Amino acid sequence: MDYGFTAGMEEKLDEIAEGHKNWKDVLDDFYSDFCVQLEAAKGEGEGKSAVGGMRANIPTDTDVACPTCGRQMQVRTGATGVFLGCSGYGLSPKERCTQTLNLIPGDETEDAAADDDDEARRLVDVRRCGICQSAMEPYLIDETRKLHICGNNPDCAGFEIETGEFKLKGYDGPTLECDKCGAEMQLKTGRFGKYFGCTAEGCKNTRKLLRNGEPAPPKADPIPMPDLRCEKVDDFYLLRDGASGIFLAASQFPRNRETRAPLVREVASVADQLDPKHRYLADAPAEDPQGNPAQIRYSRKTREQYVMTESDGKATGWKAFYRSGEWEVPEKVPPVRKTIRKKTKAAKKKTKTAKKKSAGTPATQP
Repeated sequence: MDYGFTAGMEEKLDEIAEGHKNWKDVLDDFYSDFCVQLEAAKGEGEGKSAVGGMRANIPTDTDVACPTCGRQMQVRTGATGVFLGCSGYGLSPKERCTQTLNLIPGDETEDAAADDDDEARRLVDVRRCGICQSAMEPYLIDETRKLHICGNNPDCAGFEIETGEFKLKGYDGPTLECDKCGAEMQLKTGRFGKYFGCTAEGCKNTRKLLRNGEPAPPKADPIPMPDLRCEKVDDFYLLRDGASGIFLAASQFPRNRETRAPLVREVASVADQLDPKHRYLADAPAEDPQGNPAQIRYSRKTREQYVMTESDGKATGWKAFYRSGEWEVPEKVPPVRKTIRKKTKAAKKKTKTAKKKSAGTPATQP
């Protein structure tokens, strides 16, 4: 980040606000400099053969097959590090594949059958790229495959795949009991930060690590609702459990980014499939006294779910909360209005007369 640029731009914005500079002139000056920098960033040539400019960040093809569609996986470099992404990502929406595989750095792994001497030799004998002879960086794909990537990637497309039996080095971090299968969950690092992942084979349960350092509460499994169609896309809803309680989301999320608050009657229709912690929501009032359907919302202030109603897209003010094992509708408290004293006609007339007299009185001579 260029702090000097940020400070200079803030000064120019202050001058615009004070009327010392015209905002159009400031934008013209910025754009003229930006065009020069943009052309310099492009360099000469295309792809990895380009000379000058910014470093090319073009994916590198590998022999690893995509577990979803079978296409080649590519080595990609993102803000969160190196990972494998399907080569079908750039296709049309109907053919696009967004499958990714996390890569675990080699310094966090070890050979399952290696002893201390083997580990020492591995540190001394650095694997070299067959194209440019640069040192290669190892990454673990799974328990049987290790991917060695050229240290000059993405400038060099060199890679090698090593097969064998691999495992993570001794883990001494925090653990949790998996809420799905009861196995041990360990702290891991993925593309989007740290999370707890189940160590049991076949169990893909995960739990996020919150900003306060605590694991996120266990989430209930999504409930398909095929009879409940989306409003904006050709899809149906799933009843999902999130950090802000239950909500409806398109089954093909995030491809179809449609979500909304569920109605109580919609949740009641799948009451037998609800997680025990959410069953009380199916017993909430289904509508208010005026017949408006009740919907389930979440209060960030009190960190609880409640029900409310709307009419013509606006809140009616009716709400219900779950208290001591039952639903309660608090009484409405009328808003306090400030009373404005109105002057009587007699008082207004008296005031006008006094003003006329004061205006007609001549000033006294000293």
